Amino acid sequence: MRLHHLLLLAGFALALLSGRANAGEYILGTGDIVSVNVYGHPELEVKAVEVDAKGEVVLPLLGYVAIGGMSPTGAGKAIAARLKEGGFILKPLVNLLVVKYDSQQAVVLGQVNKPGQYVLQRGSRLTDLIAQAGGVSPTGADTVILQHLQDGKRVDTSFQLGSLFAASSPAANPVIASGDVIYVPQAPVFYIEGEVNKPGAYRLEPGMTLLQAVALGGGLTRRGTLGGAEIHRASAEGKLDATTAAADAPIRANDVIDIGQSLF
Repeated sequence: MRLHHLLLLAGFALALLSGRANAGEYILGTGDIVSVNVYGHPELEVKAVEVDAKGEVVLPLLGYVAIGGMSPTGAGKAIAARLKEGGFILKPLVNLLVVKYDSQQAVVLGQVNKPGQYVLQRGSRLTDLIAQAGGVSPTGADTVILQHLQDGKRVDTSFQLGSLFAASSPAANPVIASGDVIYVPQAPVFYIEGEVNKPGAYRLEPGMTLLQAVALGGGLTRRGTLGGAEIHRASAEGKLDATTAAADAPIRANDVIDIGQSLF
């Protein structure tokens, strides 16, 4: 039992001696629920107290204590300081733990494997949230949109996935703030029908040609031919125009490719 007390005391001491929050440490805010333990004073234990709208919690002896915007380590030190300054405990050792994370969250939507709300750690960046959401799904675009509140207005910023994960500059992979929304749109697609082995909808890659589109569609059937292949494309007026296309014809988003039969 004595060894257990010594280990517990060491844990409290380490918590107090940590001057700054670690880079990945959570920041407390409204709605979080915390527990507070004061070593050697079980009567001061609080198993679950909610951080209110002012960022404060109500504790025995102290009343309201502001901990919003602090890390759990910093909040424990602030409570200890209040206990000492008030003359309640000469050398207080306080341990504060987060029971429920609820204040610092961002939303990841669209074409990701696990869309939803995610708790932010201190310094969470855009790539961290995408990773938490299971990564971009196969139907996701190469662009990620970050919706951020700035001066009371919603600002949308687009990021290319390739450069985002290779970014060396912090500005190219921004830190996410509570309330941010990350949206991954669906990748552009084209449709292929007629004499191909696997007709259907396919992801459109940059610079794709008719020949490459046919390859994605499983290639030509025995009766299929590229001669006379048609691309049905919406005009500026919204009408669907059909044009005969060569093998190197570029494919655009929402094109419908019709592969006809050979006459022989």
